[in-house]
Amino acid sequence: MRKNNNIVMGTKAETIYTAMKKKCADKTKQRKACAVCHRVRSFQEYMERNTASTACYVSINGISMPVLSA
Repeated sequence: MRKNNNIVMGTKAETIYTAMKKKCADKTKQRKACAVCHRVRSFQEYMERNTASTACYVSINGISMPVLSA
């Protein structure tokens, strides 16, 4: 049995310039997403470290808000 692999060229070849532009754009998106994840994780860690044991949540007009008790 012989397998015929057809290479379909649907688009034109990229130049080095366009490949670099695409890679740079992808890297920028990745850095922004990483920065957002880092901010979220940092905020969660901050909240875990600085939780007040005397806080309780109270529902005011359907909104749950933390209230510190003395």
